[in-house]
Amino acid sequence: MSFVRKTVLSAVIGVSLTLAACSDQTPPSNTWSLATKGAYDAALSSDGSMAVIASINHGGSLWQLPQHERVYNWNHKAEEYSLFNQVALSGDSRYGATAEQDRLTLWDATSGKPANFWALPNDIRSLELSEDGSYLLAGLDNSTAVLISTAQGQGVKTFTTDDQVTAVSISADNSLAIAGTRTGSVYIWSIPDGEIKGQWSHDNQIRAVAISPRSDFAFSSAQGGEALAIDLTSGKVAMNMNINKAGDIAAATYTAAEFASEQPLLLTGTSTGKVRLWNLSSKQQTGGWEATKKEKWKPTGVSVLDLAFSRDGRYRALGSNGLAYEFSN
Repeated sequence: MSFVRKTVLSAVIGVSLTLAACSDQTPPSNTWSLATKGAYDAALSSDGSMAVIASINHGGSLWQLPQHERVYNWNHKAEEYSLFNQVALSGDSRYGATAEQDRLTLWDATSGKPANFWALPNDIRSLELSEDGSYLLAGLDNSTAVLISTAQGQGVKTFTTDDQVTAVSISADNSLAIAGTRTGSVYIWSIPDGEIKGQWSHDNQIRAVAISPRSDFAFSSAQGGEALAIDLTSGKVAMNMNINKAGDIAAATYTAAEFASEQPLLLTGTSTGKVRLWNLSSKQQTGGWEATKKEKWKPTGVSVLDLAFSRDGRYRALGSNGLAYEFSN
């Protein structure tokens, strides 16, 4: 499977996106405050039961939801808050990861203690832990994505791109890695052999990427609202999800995405706090909510940092304002 730009663009012309009668104004059913000053980055476990936050003025912390319980504070030095710019959490909640410039730390989420440290060749711009915690994928300033085996404690592959790597993800079965760059390029590699399996591009910097648990779909979004869902089996565009077609302002951008574990469903979040549920089979939006601002009188909005499908059929999100949200149909 190999994609080039003209292939994607020609496929987009023939793909229609149908919007169901869904409101994007539905408020959350529950909210929890995890970072009073806001968050640089945040990540959820696959079922949304755990969250790791890179807090503004408070370092890193691991939380249990919906109990709203802070489990651990993660900082490099006692009595000092580390300035983490990227965080990650394995899908099974066994491990967390924090990044500060070029320094990467793996944390044992059971004991709360650091499990390993690495100094990478360049500053870290994006970070992902695999579902089972066996791999870390770090996107760097130097146009590479470094794959680290947590069991071996070292890098096992280096993937080369065309620019700073701004978004990364790993499939649940550890077969594929995906990365997006500042220039809008998207790459998919086979983790076992390191070979490139797919490539396409957008017009602006990539903000979010994701791969479905069965490795049959991929998602990528770019600054300015352009987004695609790609059918990895056929190599064709499954949905053209340009945010402007959904009625948002042109400045809005998809900032987070998560595929459901079983059904062909995709959950997306935007830079304006909109959370949407999409059905890839029917090509319809089937749900919509809004991550409300912490203080409505303040002009600053909320950007969605991560998303999850909870076990009880609800949906959870983490916002840049330091709030965790729960949504229900």
